[in-house]
Amino acid sequence: MESIINFDEILNLVGTPENRLKRYRACLNEFDRLNYDDHFIKQIRLEIVQLENLVKKTTSL
Repeated sequence: MESIINFDEILNLVGTPENRLKRYRACLNEFDRLNYDDHFIKQIRLEIVQLENLVKKTTSL
């Protein structure tokens, strides 16, 4: 499987919730495309919900 994130992106994704959200969504899109699901994927989905709430709070201030 090809990587959907290059090395430069990995170094830049550690920081903001928006960047982490972008990375997690890209991962989920790939897993959905492969019709793959497991406990780790469920954790990513939960993290996405938390990040979305965090982003909403910070953008509404």
